[in-house]
Amino acid sequence: MKKITWTVFLLLGILCVFLILNSLGIFDYGKISPDEGFPVHAEQRAAAVNRNAVWRIAVLGTCTDQSYLSEVAQGIGRTALLLNMEGGILGKPLEITYAEPPDDSYATRLAVQKLCARPEFAGLIGPVSTSRLREVRALSQYYALPALALFSLLSPELPVLKPDIFGTLYPTRLLLDPLVRKLREMKCCNLLFISAGTESYSSVFTNMLTETLRQDPFFREIHRIDFIPPANDSHFLQPLKRLYENTDIDAILFMDTPENLQVFGRVMRELGITLPVFGNDLLAVSTLPHYIRECEFPLYYVTFQGNILPEEIAGRYAALFRRSPGIKEQFGIMGCLLFRDVLEELKRYEPELVGKKLKERSANYFSDRRHRIELVIREVKPSGKGATGNEK
Repeated sequence: MKKITWTVFLLLGILCVFLILNSLGIFDYGKISPDEGFPVHAEQRAAAVNRNAVWRIAVLGTCTDQSYLSEVAQGIGRTALLLNMEGGILGKPLEITYAEPPDDSYATRLAVQKLCARPEFAGLIGPVSTSRLREVRALSQYYALPALALFSLLSPELPVLKPDIFGTLYPTRLLLDPLVRKLREMKCCNLLFISAGTESYSSVFTNMLTETLRQDPFFREIHRIDFIPPANDSHFLQPLKRLYENTDIDAILFMDTPENLQVFGRVMRELGITLPVFGNDLLAVSTLPHYIRECEFPLYYVTFQGNILPEEIAGRYAALFRRSPGIKEQFGIMGCLLFRDVLEELKRYEPELVGKKLKERSANYFSDRRHRIELVIREVKPSGKGATGNEK
């Protein structure tokens, strides 16, 4: 009997400790309360932002890493400086806060949630990774933080959010047309796609392109091999050998990075396959020659070039920093300018209105004659010794 009594007292004691800790909010970290949501956070954010003496924008990325993300972040930071030199936005200076979430999905969610939960932020730029877009988009919407992804691809398979305050600027669909034209020009109608089988840019881009090709009667057969990065020879050797020997393939579309293309090229050489290979803008990096120096097939990839900024902004930027911005910097600049344009149009800050206008402007940016984007197909020809020749 005594044992039962002590057990009851112990359980009651544990329950009391739990209730006390819960009342202090100890267990609320990382938790989304069902009685809160967009309306509550939108009201809190509007009050905090309108009360602030500065516009605070969060950026998922830093200027210190070695990836192209640092160039984007640099464009954002320099544009904020340029705008502040001219009086800011509606008389308030712009302040940029950089945050680089870890690669791990759960760690990313916690880092982004802490960022989104701060009501003083007026907007968010990021993420740069398509694989992180789903969670960042959902958190941004829940916490009523208008967001714009500059390089991430928004999959049409993602759930609909209401209200949707998350915009994407990167004109991915425009990249499809040059690839389709080149395939038709070279009479390549039986295709093999190679892509990363995850929620990555590679996979979503492949889904969009194959959907486009299936609607065109010119293209007959479309095959696909998915792999989980990082690639190794076993991902490609047997599937590629089987398809090459048993189907008609005119061209291969490799929708992933130069590092993984190097592995694929090694397998192509082992199997003696010299079919033309097409890639997307993931191959548009300065280190590409290093990764394909042993490839023995012609390579084509689509990329952007030139100036995609309003001429006035491009001129002022070049005059202030004594050089013209690169294409990745330009996307960062554009992201910053879109926030400015929306705020100046509305004259006040309301998260839902800001998000709606930001989404509209980013979707129509490249339909505007003032913001033309130039796309080119670049060709890399293999030399007789397996090294790459001239690029044109």
